[in-house]
Amino acid sequence: MLLKAFAISLLLTLAGCTNIKVEPVDRQYQISKLCIEENPKVVVGDFVDGLQSLLRKHGIESRLYATPVPSSCEYRLSYNATRSWDISAYISDASVWLYKGDQKIGFAQYHLTAEGGLDMSKLATVEEKMGPVINQLLGQGK
Repeated sequence: MLLKAFAISLLLTLAGCTNIKVEPVDRQYQISKLCIEENPKVVVGDFVDGLQSLLRKHGIESRLYATPVPSSCEYRLSYNATRSWDISAYISDASVWLYKGDQKIGFAQYHLTAEGGLDMSKLATVEEKMGPVINQLLGQGK
């Protein structure tokens, strides 16, 4: 039994595992523009550019702002992302929150278990990793 548990643990570590958690935005919200709150603690250089590209694919224009929230921002997105290192830097965890005013209307999280183990897909781009997450957040499939 102990050997079986060890084998399963080793397999998960080697293979890595992606967990995605999403609370999709209700279809009642027609988002065509939103503001992205700059998070200076995130050191994943292309993260915001990747998010903006994914949002454009959904017909949503975005602009970056530093706090406080501009009064012209009906919808806003905040984010957090953590990078890890193997052959190169990669995203191991990322979360986005969507708000209308102060009301949270959506949430999505991407997480690599065991920082992706030996699975080299962990080195995929922001758009490749976050694409399915943003699609689910905006209610367009899994």
